[in-house]
Amino acid sequence: MNREAWEQLRSWNRTPDTAALLTDIDGVLAPIVPTPDMSEVSGEVRELLRRLSGNYRVVAGISGRAAMDALRLVGVEEILYYGNHGFEVLRDGQVEIVSEAAPYKEKVEELERLAREELAPLGAFIEEKGITASIHYRNVSPEVGERCKEFVTREGERLGLRVTSGRGVVEARPPIRADKGTATRKVVEEYRPQKALFIGDDLTDLDAFRELERLSEEGVLSETLRIGVKSEEGPPEITSEADLVVEGTEGVEEVLRMLASRD
Repeated sequence: MNREAWEQLRSWNRTPDTAALLTDIDGVLAPIVPTPDMSEVSGEVRELLRRLSGNYRVVAGISGRAAMDALRLVGVEEILYYGNHGFEVLRDGQVEIVSEAAPYKEKVEELERLAREELAPLGAFIEEKGITASIHYRNVSPEVGERCKEFVTREGERLGLRVTSGRGVVEARPPIRADKGTATRKVVEEYRPQKALFIGDDLTDLDAFRELERLSEEGVLSETLRIGVKSEEGPPEITSEADLVVEGTEGVEEVLRMLASRD
């Protein structure tokens, strides 16, 4: 499986203008760290992204972070950013929020306020993201982590929000479909590549994997690649559903170098 996928990658760098490169950010371009504000993208990865953006049809970071925060972390203005799991897109320095999500902003802010009162004193990190709320429990005990999940699930349901879980984080968002899969489809429909890949490491990235599969079945894309980043905390589906599995951010760097090479 991996050998065929590497050969596929090698062929893409010969016709880069036909391919879209889509990637998660945390755990993929930047290593997972105790709190999101500690994340860093290496200078080498930044330079590779700049080179790729100049050659490929489109390069997009699709993240659970707010779109402006994703830009701040990656530090590459030349690529496209979808933030908050597809609820936001950053274009020309302006953030657009999916119109259907806007009415839920006050409810998301209420949940954030309650979480700051209830969970922050226990050590949870409340990330202010605007249209979605993220409560990180990576740095707390398992008992407090369970309390975070129970609290956000209960309050999220009361407020009519959709609750999802990831690696050390529980999130509440508007109850409309906007995820890394919908963002992937929007990028493909707008830029019309013949081929597309997605690099991911977490549960929310499976939406993008599965959307690529649907786009292939529909004949929208002639080739797709799902690249899973293996980690101790990552869900098993990331590796079982991937066409190519790499180890950590170092493996992602190798993928980017392969895509950037002109052999």
